[in-house]
Amino acid sequence: MRIAGWLLLVALSASGQDGSLTELLRLLRPSDPPPDGRYNATDRTWEEWLQRTGEQPPDFAALRSIPGLPDALEGVKTRAEWTRRRAELKKLVERWMFGRMPPAPGNLRAVVTSERKEGRATVREVRLEFGPDRRATLRVELIIPESRPEGKGPFPVFLTNHGVNRPWIYTAVRRGYIACVYHATDPRYQNGDDSDAWVEIYPDYDWSVLARWAWAASRAVDYLVTLPEVDAGKIGTTGHSRNGKSALLAAAMDERIGAVVPSSGNSGEVDPWRYTTEPFANESIELLTGAQSHWFHPRLRFFAGREDKLPVDQNTLLALVAPRGAMLYSGYAESAGNPFGFEQAYRDARRVYRWLGKEQNVWLHLRAGEHPTSAGDVENFIDFFDAVFGRAVIPKQETWVHGYEYKGPQTPSPPGPPPPGKLGDREQIAWVLGEEPPGVRNLQLRRAPLEISSVESWIAGVLRRPSMDATVRERIAREGMRWTEVPFGDGLKGDLFLPQAKGRYPVVIWLHGYTYQAGWSIMAPWSSGGSAWRLDQRPSIPDLVKQGFAVFAFDQIGFGARVLDARDFYRRYPRWSLMGKMVADTRAAVEALGQTSEVGDVYLMGYALGGKVALLAAALDERVKGLAVVSGFDVLRAATADKGVEGIRHYSHLHGLLPRLGPYVDSPRSSPFDFDAAVRLTAGRPVLLIAPTLDRYVRAADVAAAVRPLVRPGLTVETPLDFNRFRRQTQQRVASWLVEVRDRSAR
Repeated sequence: MRIAGWLLLVALSASGQDGSLTELLRLLRPSDPPPDGRYNATDRTWEEWLQRTGEQPPDFAALRSIPGLPDALEGVKTRAEWTRRRAELKKLVERWMFGRMPPAPGNLRAVVTSERKEGRATVREVRLEFGPDRRATLRVELIIPESRPEGKGPFPVFLTNHGVNRPWIYTAVRRGYIACVYHATDPRYQNGDDSDAWVEIYPDYDWSVLARWAWAASRAVDYLVTLPEVDAGKIGTTGHSRNGKSALLAAAMDERIGAVVPSSGNSGEVDPWRYTTEPFANESIELLTGAQSHWFHPRLRFFAGREDKLPVDQNTLLALVAPRGAMLYSGYAESAGNPFGFEQAYRDARRVYRWLGKEQNVWLHLRAGEHPTSAGDVENFIDFFDAVFGRAVIPKQETWVHGYEYKGPQTPSPPGPPPPGKLGDREQIAWVLGEEPPGVRNLQLRRAPLEISSVESWIAGVLRRPSMDATVRERIAREGMRWTEVPFGDGLKGDLFLPQAKGRYPVVIWLHGYTYQAGWSIMAPWSSGGSAWRLDQRPSIPDLVKQGFAVFAFDQIGFGARVLDARDFYRRYPRWSLMGKMVADTRAAVEALGQTSEVGDVYLMGYALGGKVALLAAALDERVKGLAVVSGFDVLRAATADKGVEGIRHYSHLHGLLPRLGPYVDSPRSSPFDFDAAVRLTAGRPVLLIAPTLDRYVRAADVAAAVRPLVRPGLTVETPLDFNRFRRQTQQRVASWLVEVRDRSAR
């Protein structure tokens, strides 16, 4: 048995995580200067801010680990306690995420710079002046609809800084809203960002760009509430993408805003940081605070890889909006999104709204499509505003994608306790995966050449799968690869990448992480090019092919092109489990590849979720010749409440992977199953386990204790100093290990 970094793991097990700035700088990629706008008045990068301020990370050992979403109602039993708690949460949000904002200025003056008629509407352009010597200014544009037969107003307000060609305001005016556009957003839009000058005007405040934009919304409200045309109790705000982030922050901080629709802001908006970590392969804290470093306060970057230590999260902003209106709005197939995270944030917000007696004021809308919005989306925004403001009777909306919720004994899941007595390794796995229904071998595999009759969903086009995109196929050819589709399992198909030369190649099946929005493909996975920040989220398929491997990739149920397929799984298969289906699909892929003339030995390579599936599939299927698992080995029985990890809850309550484990969530030591059973069943085959020492999902000491009894030839355990991620160095290590195993097998 080879255990690289073992002494490092043992040391960290004894002393806990270091958490020092030196350690953090070793682990994080250097940040980029802001692509537009400014970081602050002095610094161009996070590193310059560190050097100037001398600020150090918080004492992570002293901070409580909160594996789930922080509880906004913690310690709250009365409305008076809620008022105090809201004030506390606002301070935490400012300190750790957005920076401190100035109080409302008491000297705001509005100067009307022009007013004209556009058709039957009035367009008024205003310059707001405020702050020290009224040097701070903000341009505001109002489009006031024509008076209706029912009266001259006052009108509700549709407030936004989403003003690129002002695409959203037309529908708002037609629906009887005053449209108000304020000029505080990216400098390339609307002839500049008026809030940029405030950096020097308010030098005592360390606010980020998003905080300035949110504060600008409040200055627009300062003006709006003085107008006789405005119904001050019916101001709704919205924004898209980064403007959605600032819109939610504005509504959280300003109670005069009656409703908010944050649209597709994803990470840093509604999608909690705890569900945008590297296993989810979207915009993590490290990515956003490194690539868009001016959006958030520099302190947020300290929590990269330690998101569980953050005392607040994006669900906190939703709680601060309550009981006013909030509609969570995003596309479930957005490359930067995560429908699972949105649903978890919504469940938590709904709990707060329910406590306040206003559950009808929080909605969930996960739409089809990628990032851009349409005119129809804006109609939905205004429907929501109308419902909250009492202008129309519109039923509350909840659109679920994943939709899983653990309900104890009522949860559709494999029923019954495990057989009495201590279960053997194979019995443990069989019990926890549930009862796989009898099936039939894919009959397409009897045909030569293989015929493809199954079709991925429309989402495959959004994901730019090779079968849907000629440009991608051309790029594959330029990379020196061939591509084909292989049918397998229950009407599924996957993508097989091969070297150009004909031959017989060992194949690596890539099993992805918790990439609900994209499945196996993340930012052009067929290429090693693209954003450097994305290279830490998926393996380079061309690099593996150039080393003489074929690579096979497919989406697990509930992910990527199959993102909608898990929603009704337990209604259809009440005695099985989602992870049981994933393992069955992986084994079916192994079988199908065995029928392909150019494929030899089959290896599995999995990260996070994919690593867990790889372990269980290989344990049950000896056709798998070896497997590399990164951050996939969990220690469930050691995941007691004091460890601050998701533990069994991750499988039974959150992702719905193994509902049978639910009764053991508070007594993990009595769990009938743990992952060491899978490792024992792979004896005799080469296995690489990479377990980062700073993985927040499983404690290093528990990994050390669980791995020690598994010593055997062929098992390699490596424990790099790292967070839970599949960064380039790790990918390269996995590739070199696969080459070693292949070459050893060929001798």
